[in-house]
Amino acid sequence: MNISRLWLLNFRNYENAILEFAENNLLVGPNGAGKTNILEAIDILATSRSKIVKGLNKCIRYGQQGFVINGSFAAPDFTVAFRQEHKAERTIKIDDEILARTSELIGRVNSVIFLPGDLELIQGTPLVRRKYLDICISQTERDYYKALQDYTRALKQRNELLKTLRHSAGNLAGLDVWDEQLARLAGQIVPCRREYLEFFARETAKLYNAMGFAGTVTIRYKTEVTADKQKNLEILAAARADDVRFGHTHYGTHADDFEFYLNDNKAAEFCSQGQQRLLAIVFKCAEAKIKTEKLNDPPIVLIDDVLLELDLERLNKIIAVIAPQSQKIFTVTDTGRLSADVLRGMRVIKIAEGKVSS
Repeated sequence: MNISRLWLLNFRNYENAILEFAENNLLVGPNGAGKTNILEAIDILATSRSKIVKGLNKCIRYGQQGFVINGSFAAPDFTVAFRQEHKAERTIKIDDEILARTSELIGRVNSVIFLPGDLELIQGTPLVRRKYLDICISQTERDYYKALQDYTRALKQRNELLKTLRHSAGNLAGLDVWDEQLARLAGQIVPCRREYLEFFARETAKLYNAMGFAGTVTIRYKTEVTADKQKNLEILAAARADDVRFGHTHYGTHADDFEFYLNDNKAAEFCSQGQQRLLAIVFKCAEAKIKTEKLNDPPIVLIDDVLLELDLERLNKIIAVIAPQSQKIFTVTDTGRLSADVLRGMRVIKIAEGKVSS
């Protein structure tokens, strides 16, 4: 898959801009010019959300009522139009069809985005890592996304009932229906998470060494949940008293986590920020690889200034290794640190204060 054309209307600092993309692209401009905004817009077409800010209203150009993002994609050919307005439901169209639900967009645009904030995959909370993993799997596994939605709804209902029971005596049997749903759905979610994390662990370790870095990388999945519905039911039943006392569900996939280790040392505690950034980069490379394999389609790869801290030799080596079959869009402040081999065949797009030129 690749993106051939992007139109932005009142998005961030762009009043009205059109970009045409080749197979390999460099967005070049000073900090604050709006390079990252272009990557963010493409990622919104893939996920319906921003990984940079919470709430898409913040992406509306100052003083305007809303924004429009329109992307033309090839292999297969289709367009996605995304409109967000203040105090109004967003509208998403694929070709000429308006989507009834935002969730119908998930999995249509195959992409991977590299951001400086990816360091949170190493340093951040379990929630950050779970959300990342869930979005990644949902883009390739429709059954997983449905199970995840159903689990979230059942968990919300169970927690609301627990809060009621916490403040007034009631029949605990009312929890049975939600226990059954959580136990069954957890049995679908956990094996899928385990499969993906095993792939990520294997490929991250290989890529880390292939890029010229020493050490053994491992990723450890932390979960108490099993694929066995009956065992999950038994643990939920055993935890009921504590759940009622505290008013929320302790056991389940919503408490899962995964952690990175380098030479058996927890990366978040023992690795330098530079090492942590490298781990995040190779982890995202593994994401591109699993999406290629699962969908038989190399994703669009969006790379935002995440490699700037590397020395020149490693910088060019990593650029050569990242998703070799994929269309790539890089942002850089200048091209001086890129080798002639890397620059060859790149389409250079200059960005300055929300204006685009080639």
